[in-house]
Amino acid sequence: MHENASTKVAVTTSVTPVHGRPEFSKHRNSNHQRNLSLDFRSMGIVLPTINHPSHHRNRSLDSVLTKIPEVDVIPSPECPEPICAPISDPNIHSDDSGIGSSEMASSCSRESLSCSEPSPSKQGSYDAQTFDKVSKSFLLRLIESKLFDMPMAIMYLFNSKEPGVQRYIGDKLFSFDDNSVDFFLPQLISMYIQMDDIAEAIDPYLVHRCRKSCDFSIKCAWLLNAFHDLNAESKSRGGQLISTILNEHYKQGPSEPTSVDSFNLLTKKTHCRSRSDSSMVNLNGIQIVRERNFLGDLSSGMAFDNRCSCTEQIAECRCGAPRMCSEVEFIKCLTTLGRDLAKQSTREARTTYLYSQLSLINKNLPAKVWIPLYNCNHHILSIPPRVAAVLNSKDKAPFIIYVEVAEVEDAERSPLTTRVSNLRQTRSEENLTRCESQDPKPEINNQNMFIVAGDIRRRLTVSTDIKSSSPTDPEDPSAAALKELWSEKEKRVREKSPYGGLANWKLLPVIVKTGDDLRQELLASQLLLTLHSIWMSELVPLKVFPYKILCLSNDAGLIEPVLNTISLHQIKKQNKNSLSMYFEEEFKENTLVEARQNFIESCAAYSLVCYLIQVKDRHNGNILLDNQGNLIHIDFGFILSASPKNLGFESSPFKLTSEMVDVMGGLDSDGFKYFKLLILRGLIASRKHMDRVLSVVQIMQSANSQLPCFRAGATAVIGSLKCRFHLNLTESQLISLVDNMVESSLHSITTKLYDGFQYYTNGIL
Repeated sequence: MHENASTKVAVTTSVTPVHGRPEFSKHRNSNHQRNLSLDFRSMGIVLPTINHPSHHRNRSLDSVLTKIPEVDVIPSPECPEPICAPISDPNIHSDDSGIGSSEMASSCSRESLSCSEPSPSKQGSYDAQTFDKVSKSFLLRLIESKLFDMPMAIMYLFNSKEPGVQRYIGDKLFSFDDNSVDFFLPQLISMYIQMDDIAEAIDPYLVHRCRKSCDFSIKCAWLLNAFHDLNAESKSRGGQLISTILNEHYKQGPSEPTSVDSFNLLTKKTHCRSRSDSSMVNLNGIQIVRERNFLGDLSSGMAFDNRCSCTEQIAECRCGAPRMCSEVEFIKCLTTLGRDLAKQSTREARTTYLYSQLSLINKNLPAKVWIPLYNCNHHILSIPPRVAAVLNSKDKAPFIIYVEVAEVEDAERSPLTTRVSNLRQTRSEENLTRCESQDPKPEINNQNMFIVAGDIRRRLTVSTDIKSSSPTDPEDPSAAALKELWSEKEKRVREKSPYGGLANWKLLPVIVKTGDDLRQELLASQLLLTLHSIWMSELVPLKVFPYKILCLSNDAGLIEPVLNTISLHQIKKQNKNSLSMYFEEEFKENTLVEARQNFIESCAAYSLVCYLIQVKDRHNGNILLDNQGNLIHIDFGFILSASPKNLGFESSPFKLTSEMVDVMGGLDSDGFKYFKLLILRGLIASRKHMDRVLSVVQIMQSANSQLPCFRAGATAVIGSLKCRFHLNLTESQLISLVDNMVESSLHSITTKLYDGFQYYTNGIL
């Protein structure tokens, strides 16, 4: 060994080279260092900063192979003489990624400064270091095991401080199902914006998914827009990703960028150029194509047409047409409509304006646009205006629409359905066909064409005057729209639609909401889905009905409606009966037992949800009853530490009224005992998986501390949430706890006072 061993790492040369690599020379003067973070940090060696190029191989866990001869590692100034004890272990294996699968047994000591075996006085440090190596080996085995799922990955990604572990988990994302990763997309985007080390680890995955799917790209851009401060410098990592996505570099390649302002597609009029109505002008002998922009112009009939000139058979666009502009413009039209509705002074004016604007939007449909709440496997055909309704809201103007779509294999590349206004290409509404590369020649005479045209005009006229068969409340027209059975509504709209003859026809509902921050709703939806998954895995029959939320910005979004439901407020207002009397009248004898069981299981589930995440604003307008007897809570705008007007008025664990107990059968009934048993079983199951719930909240809190639900501070919010799982109580103590919670909720004075407050201020019974 050389004399200058203080600047070398002593290793043995008896290890067989991996991947056919030759043995390294001790005198090699290497200018390239591998990422040894997981190994050398535990030795006390801090490697100097390395300026990596923009594209480099992921060397995240190469440190597992530190037993392979590797010399000339420049020591950190903090530890100028790092020494390793000799290693001889031939049982190291590696796959093609260069990641070892055996335990790391390096015995480097922080205190050792000589090239010898650790002295007995240092044996304690030796054991601690060895234990640390073995722990990291166990972590590697866990990550590679079948037990390592996406919830566990997001937890370790957030909590780990080792760049090597973060990058390895970032690579692991590629092995998970897209849907399981998409559930945690808000958390991934939040960490991408706030945490540079994690952003570097997950960037390859996000880029891969953006290249793969236009729908994923747009959703990423919307979430970045919601969580990213648009007033901040656009040079930030989040701003750069928005710019890259919206300029469509991930779809067109670096040599064919489109000239799109990075934030315009989400905030104001877009400057995407269309390829319609182009005219040639001559400037100093040079011909220039001047193109008129129709994107976003509803009067043009081509507001959502990007004028792609590629044939339908080509899998990828080659003409350079903007691929995302059509979808973004369509969603922007809906959000603009919502903001304009709020400016209307009366409910009647809002309804009239809604009908007129939807009719104007219909002039630009069908188009290659879709409802992003659902899978990107449909094209929008039409939005029947008279089926839509403005929802009952005091200050805002959310509205619900029912969208006729044609299911396709891929919204980007599948051919578009023929527009019915082009009668020469339409034989009858029962035989609407997709447009081909050449327009089909009509095989009907003039008389038949006249009959078909007249029939289609009749259907178009009737479709704009569809009225619900349910009793209508003139003060709340949305109540009838939501209570009507979905199967009946779908059948009725299809019979009146000129597109109803399509075999791939489908009706999709969506609520457009503007002026409200839906990021808390999104968090609540994730928590409901997490608890639902926990209870299913633990075989606890608790029923919750989470609905999809898509944040478009920090004050706009889309919500999936809960179908076949009526609010407790409407039940009391229209029927003048108690909840138990309505329940018995609505559900006949043959379905009453099943409906009562559904009521108990869903009421227990939402009671536990309201307690764990402290859901407030529980008036009867936010509690629904569906046609199967399930009790469903909606509107989770006040959770954790937030309450209406910050009054903290609702102090009971959850809302439980005497009317709800009567539906269960009364205080002494088996149904009420079953209700309390379900809360107990659900709480026991939930605390077994408490970390899954905490990780979802912690990640969102770390990146969105300005949200109202986190204003009490991270320590208070997370600490209180953890306390509500009662990890320190035995099961017998939990029984007493549940009994006390049910008793205090049933006789809560604040619940009655809050219901009275809602009645006198908003007319909610």
